Amino acid sequence: MKFEPHLPQLPSIGELLEHPRVKGVVQRINRSTVAQRAGSFLEELRTTVVERAGKFEVPPMGHLADRLVRRLLGEPASGGPAINATGIVVGHRDLAPPLADVAVHAMMQQAGEYHDRGARLRQAAEHDLAQLTSAEGALALSSFDAALAVALASTAANREALLAGAIETAATGIDWRGVAARNGVALRSGNENAAITAATSSGSPLAALLRSPDAEPWLPTAEAARLAKTAGAQFIDVAPLAGLVNPQSHGLTTVETIRERLAAGADLVVVDGAGLLGGPSCGLLFGRRALIDAAANHPLARLAAVDALHAAALHATTQLYRDDEQGVIFTIPVWQLLSAPAANLQQRAERLASLIAAAPGVASAATVAAESPWLQLGQVALTGPDWTIAVRPREGDAAKLATALASGSRPIVAAEHDGTVSIHLRSVFPRWDQHLVTEIERATG
Repeated sequence: MKFEPHLPQLPSIGELLEHPRVKGVVQRINRSTVAQRAGSFLEELRTTVVERAGKFEVPPMGHLADRLVRRLLGEPASGGPAINATGIVVGHRDLAPPLADVAVHAMMQQAGEYHDRGARLRQAAEHDLAQLTSAEGALALSSFDAALAVALASTAANREALLAGAIETAATGIDWRGVAARNGVALRSGNENAAITAATSSGSPLAALLRSPDAEPWLPTAEAARLAKTAGAQFIDVAPLAGLVNPQSHGLTTVETIRERLAAGADLVVVDGAGLLGGPSCGLLFGRRALIDAAANHPLARLAAVDALHAAALHATTQLYRDDEQGVIFTIPVWQLLSAPAANLQQRAERLASLIAAAPGVASAATVAAESPWLQLGQVALTGPDWTIAVRPREGDAAKLATALASGSRPIVAAEHDGTVSIHLRSVFPRWDQHLVTEIERATG
């Protein structure tokens, strides 16, 4: 294909295949498959450059490498990766967050060969997590629900526990009644002081005080720990989205880290690995050695052991924190998004809005500074600075445009608002900027 001298230069196939993110994948794929898929990828990119001269920016080499890796591995027939334009980085009900490159590679290494059950990887990850949080012990299980069940079963089975927070499932997405009933725990909710006083005077002390995420604003960790100690109960802090870095350091609402919760008096902290930790979806328990040992030795823990693939991803993620805790904002996708300054989001929004507005089927594309949710858990939401692009189609309505974007080859999940489709850039990786423009052109065409 002949190129005009004013067109941007593209890397060669050889340069792309030598990129560190691509080399590991190339070694595992048939050579003819590599040649075919890499060649078609670059040819499509060249065609786009020619057809969209002046309106297409060649992505950085790292972004091209990511896209080539996905092409080499083959795009899934359905239910493939989506572009999250909702603004919700952590806790979206239907969108699981991506893993760090090293975690993905660790899972590929395990999945591509015979492997054991991952016990050593799990133990190594638990050791790292305990050190990173200053916990006496840590335990990894297959899911957050499993971790919560094991925590209750090993501390409060056949006894009574008090829940600080709403017991309705919709409030946080946690089925409190179900998990308590399945593990033989009499769970009640109400005024903490009154319940503790009543239990103490009746001679039937509480086994545990559980703090639900929706109770955090009005029941600080230290106060919950004090109440539990007064009642002679274990304080179990249920914090699915807690991690090792506090978002407050990046200008967002504070979410206490696991270390901070333990230091303030929590006996056990129950976490989802796919929250602010940025690891695989799994259940994690942190806390006092006696409680962790009791949980690990409970029959449920053996049934809910984390599998080898998730153990590999968890271990790779913990190593990132162990090696450079400050540098995880560059290596863990969730933190890449959360640490993006509002000024950068504004620059991207203004650049993309001008490109989108030039599409024939778009009536307008306006940039809007917003305070939008970046963390969601049931009815609990934390908001922060964001920049959005409000896209108004020339024909049809915004609801149809949102549906068309969601049904594309690379689905874009965005919401209709006030006659426009809102593209929230807080949750969109820069590597997808050009794809946003292309897909909106297609959907409005």
